[in-house]
Amino acid sequence: MRFFRLLPAALLLLPVSWCGAQKPEELTEHTSATMAERFVAVPGSSVLFALHETTVMQWEAFLESSKYAWNYKPYFEQGADHPVVGVTLQDAKAFCAWLTDKERADQKLNMAQSYRLPTQAEWDAAVALLRTRKVDLTVDERVQDERIFPWGMRWPPPPKAGNFAEGEIPGYEDGFPFTSPVGRFAPSSEGLYDLAGNVWEWCWDVQIRAEQEGVLRGGSWAYFRPECLRSDYVYRVPATMQMPTIGFRCVFEDKQRSAALLAVMEQSRQKIRDERREQMMGGPVDKAEVEAMRKKMAGEEVSVLPDPAKLAPAAAGKPFMNSLGMDFVPVGGKLLAGSQEVRMQDFEAWLKAAGRTWEGKPSFLLGGTHPAAGLSWQDAHDFCEWLTKRDIGFKLIPEKAAYRLPSDVEWSQMAGLKDEAGADPAARAGAVKDHFPWSAKGDFPPPPMSTNLDALKVPEYSDSYSYTAPVSTEASNEMGVSGLGGNVSEWCGDSWPGDDTARVVRGGSWLSSDKDKLLTSARRRTPAASTSPDIGFRVVLELPAP
Repeated sequence: MRFFRLLPAALLLLPVSWCGAQKPEELTEHTSATMAERFVAVPGSSVLFALHETTVMQWEAFLESSKYAWNYKPYFEQGADHPVVGVTLQDAKAFCAWLTDKERADQKLNMAQSYRLPTQAEWDAAVALLRTRKVDLTVDERVQDERIFPWGMRWPPPPKAGNFAEGEIPGYEDGFPFTSPVGRFAPSSEGLYDLAGNVWEWCWDVQIRAEQEGVLRGGSWAYFRPECLRSDYVYRVPATMQMPTIGFRCVFEDKQRSAALLAVMEQSRQKIRDERREQMMGGPVDKAEVEAMRKKMAGEEVSVLPDPAKLAPAAAGKPFMNSLGMDFVPVGGKLLAGSQEVRMQDFEAWLKAAGRTWEGKPSFLLGGTHPAAGLSWQDAHDFCEWLTKRDIGFKLIPEKAAYRLPSDVEWSQMAGLKDEAGADPAARAGAVKDHFPWSAKGDFPPPPMSTNLDALKVPEYSDSYSYTAPVSTEASNEMGVSGLGGNVSEWCGDSWPGDDTARVVRGGSWLSSDKDKLLTSARRRTPAASTSPDIGFRVVLELPAP
């Protein structure tokens, strides 16, 4: 069992703060002396992954050192080099916290470094899903992500692919009726073992809600169905579940390294967005915007507005960027629609100019590119009037043009729902039962990670956000409009029929989970003076007739 022996001190990769010339982004390996475990980098992630699942020996060292209360015993025998089983989500998190505290106390880690469980997105990177390594996927690549296994596309698995249900997969034998020693099967290209089979592994995305459910990835020794062993399969279980098929592995995070790598990743994404915007701006995007994003990823809040003199004026049928850097796309006639929900940085620009305060601002809003939420219908209306005067002053829109909230009918058209029956929003509410903003065929739930919902309450769905998400995270529909299905619900211009004090609200949000309320045809009757942490808005630009 060579991986249990401590490596010579000369071979240990020291933490960044003691590495002298080594920069954070160059940290591609780390060794935990406590665990005698190597951690390596994987493309598409800023953390380092343990090569192996946490073992019985490592777990027992934790129990002895911490006096943690735990007494699970599986019904089969395990060796010291087998993966520990019967751990709950909290148990696994406790191990990571103990390991972090111990190695900080031993001066093996600095305060920017820690051990934890991987997030779902990080697990996706470990199993090399293309969505973690490319910005824009082709249809074929998306299909590949849905069908691939950690070992490739082959089924049944090739020899030595992993420890699965013994004898249940025709033509495949692994030699182990229960768990196997870690590292016995073929590793990934980065050297990670048992990403498929042996034990399910806990993932953890920081949640603000009570952790009643947890996420497992990777399959186990008791599983044999191909759909459960695919790389993108997500198994949701109670967070307190203890089973002889469940274990975990740790990741190592250096926040300095993470900040540097995330900045590089964001710059790559920004380059693609810049190329798309060139036709809107009449030339290349100012590189200062990329630098601002780099600084923001490093923790500095910087917002750089485009130079109005370099922007092309709005014209019917053409994409447009306004003086706040908001993108608009043509949706028919003289109407341009905001491709994304109004951001915090946009809304705060109006607040500052108007000398207003944000009374209903939710405490969780994290950054300037998250959608503005917790504002009244009148706030949204006043923002539109201010923005109209601003862009007329910059000669970006004609004198008789106007920014405004979309009408109920226009919102449906932006979401691809046309020709609804019913004389008013109340009559149309919920009438069409087979259309969602992400699917004109009525597919539910949406594709994983495609929108921002209350994912813990939506069976077989997952996303990466506990609250709102940056508006750029959702894919656009055929018209170039994104965020209609989730993130924040949106004020419309219409009064609710028979109630002048209420307005129409459309679309799902980060608090939405009910299927019927996520239909494109769903409407909410909401007091115009109210504010809610899940309601924001987008604007449309109406150009005058020639």
